[in-house]
Amino acid sequence: MTFLNHYDKSLSLKNLSFFSEMQDSPSIKTLTSSLSRSRRGLLKELSIGVWVRILRVYAVISTEIRKKVGKKGVTLPQLYVLTTIGLQGDMPLGKLGKELLVTKGNITTIVDHLERDEFVIRDQDKKDRRKMWVRLTPKGEQLFGEILSAYEEEFVPLMRCLSQEELKQLSLLLKKMTEGLSHEKAASIKTMDPFIS
Repeated sequence: MTFLNHYDKSLSLKNLSFFSEMQDSPSIKTLTSSLSRSRRGLLKELSIGVWVRILRVYAVISTEIRKKVGKKGVTLPQLYVLTTIGLQGDMPLGKLGKELLVTKGNITTIVDHLERDEFVIRDQDKKDRRKMWVRLTPKGEQLFGEILSAYEEEFVPLMRCLSQEELKQLSLLLKKMTEGLSHEKAASIKTMDPFIS
């Protein structure tokens, strides 16, 4: 039995135990306390289960991405920067870091390497000299196109297990999680630190 199967079975048993506690409680006060404890326990179990599943999906997809990206000569963090700018357009350096949930120092390092390889260029804002814009060079646009094409060929099929509606729901839920994380822990999150280059 896999960990997640064990987790699902354990969660079901906890649900049964929870309802049993409700029926056997001698008072409303005890019932309320039991309900609160059970809810906290279920929330903890569900959170751990979601975390493990996200890690498993990330592991599978990132492994495939590394195989393709390695041939293009860019790292995963550099790929994230290229695709973010490629999809959303020119972006201030600070905003780019926030979009990718990395510190200012980390995003600067990643962009430094991309600029060194002539995939991006930084331009100073004409109105605010403190602001630096990052945009793709023709070489970067070409690489983005190749990466996008490879993604469509290799990774879209991985999502066939989900319907179009399920993909929309998943996208909205992940967006909500990302926004929640960025608001609560933006200063401490260093999502891409282990891969910086």
